[in-house]
Amino acid sequence: MSIMRSCTLAMLAIVASVVSPPTRGADYVLDDQHTSIVFAINHFGLSYCYGMFGKYGGEFSVDMSNASEATFQFTIDAASLDTQVEKRDEHLRGPDFFNVKQFPEITFTSKSVSVDGQTLNITGDLTMHGQTKTIVLPLTFIGEGAGPYGKQRIGFAGRTTLKRSEFGMTTYVPKLGDDVTLMISFEGLKQ
Repeated sequence: MSIMRSCTLAMLAIVASVVSPPTRGADYVLDDQHTSIVFAINHFGLSYCYGMFGKYGGEFSVDMSNASEATFQFTIDAASLDTQVEKRDEHLRGPDFFNVKQFPEITFTSKSVSVDGQTLNITGDLTMHGQTKTIVLPLTFIGEGAGPYGKQRIGFAGRTTLKRSEFGMTTYVPKLGDDVTLMISFEGLKQ
């Protein structure tokens, strides 16, 4: 092999290593049987009402050794909200609040991730009630490993506070709190 050809091959190898995209983390699908999405809102300054969503889906890619390259995408069925009071749930699904007929889904798509120890601060777009806002969702890494049937999985939990008025839900503010606490915990099944 000529020196010229050897140099050319070496240069191509260097260029390829520089322009190669970053390595992708493992791909996961949200395990809906081991996911909880709970919300809390202050009621007239007297107590907190809690509810949860029961239908959701999503996928994400993460490698905890390079977590800043992680990506997340989640979808929640807004009509699946449940506060254990059917009359209240009907009101929440209606035009005063979630208006699920017009806005059936709540979505979150990550844009960037910063890492602080075991916490991933995920900046992304949250779309709810027809409004899209950029939020930071902090998720703490809980663990990864084989589940009871041998399938590899990973888990996270987090909590954040949203202002519902920023998403066009202003009914009864401030009697019903503007701040809504969102608590999530989920597992992903490795694909």
